[in-house]
Parts: sequence; structure tokens; C-alpha cells
Amino acid sequence: MEQPDHLPQRDERHPLDRWLTLPAILLLIIVGATFYEVFCRYILTRPTIWANELSLMLSSIVFIAAGIYVMRRDEHLRISVLYDLSPPRLRRVFDAATLACTLVFCGTAIWFGGPTAWSALLRWERYGTAWNPPIPAIIQPLIVVAAAAMAIFAVLNFLRAWRRNDPARLASHGDVDNSPARTTAEGKVVLE
Repeated sequence: MEQPDHLPQRDERHPLDRWLTLPAILLLIIVGATFYEVFCRYILTRPTIWANELSLMLSSIVFIAAGIYVMRRDEHLRISVLYDLSPPRLRRVFDAATLACTLVFCGTAIWFGGPTAWSALLRWERYGTAWNPPIPAIIQPLIVVAAAAMAIFAVLNFLRAWRRNDPARLASHGDVDNSPARTTAEGKVVLE
């Protein structure tokens, strides 16, 4: 099955991809901690005080790394029906709107989350439970760093898409718009 032209090809690999997939190993630790907790709770009737919080902290790291990974590869979830049916000029409008929304979200996370994250890191804020791990001190700064990385990758993805959907470049290279739609002389979009 052929991928739509706005997605990167699956065989593209980057050294950063390897680093961003390493946190997936943490899922094995989460599974092990959960099995151990179930065993201790229901077999030994002595539940742990750390398994749930360890799972929470590690899964947060996995989700943050996954967000950066999919944004870097431009493979995040999107509803692309209209995008795929649109001519290159309209795709540029969609790309600009997507970039604006992404930058507002990431900028808000950085602007409002930055001071809180910095404070949590400096005070080495803890979770406040019996085990009391430093979840806020670790996760809050990671969220801010992830928002910054996602904003950078959003801009890079936008520039790549902008160049790819340049009508002048498409015409000069003889590229054909491979969307399943075409625009008639009256300006109507027709599926083929």
C-alpha cells in the first residue's frame, strides 16, 4: 500500500529515532513492576508502596518520548481526508493552520509550565506519598523540554511540507499532484 505524499517514507531512519525509542524499554519495567505488585498484593497479601508510582513515572516518560518521536517523524494522528483531497495551495493553508495551533499549544505549555517545572526541579519536588518519588521534579521539566522539541519539529515539518506543496516547484519538476481529486475550471473539487 502506498503512503500519502504528505507522510515521510517509512524507511527513513535518523540517529535520533534510536534514542527516542529507548524509553519503550521502560514498558518492560512497568510490566514487571505490575506483575510483582499483583503477586505481592493477592498471593502474599503484602502490597508494595512503590509499584503504582513507578509505573506512573515511567509511563509518563514513555508518553513524552513518544510525542517527540511522532512529531519528529511527522507521523502524528491527523484526520487527513480534506488534506488528501486538496490541491497543493490549499494544503499550504492547512499546514499553516496546523503549525499555528501547534505553536500556540507548545508555547502555552512552555510559558505556563516553565516556571512551575523550574521550581519543581530546584526544590526536587516529590509526589507526597509513602514512597515519595520525585515525579514532579522529573516529569514537569520533561514536559517543557518536550514542548520545545515538538515546536521545533513542527516548524521543520511545516517547512518540509511548504516546499513539497510549492506549485511552482511542482510545475518546474514535472511532478503531478497525486491527490485523488482535481479542481475543475469552475473551482470545484472532483474525485477521480
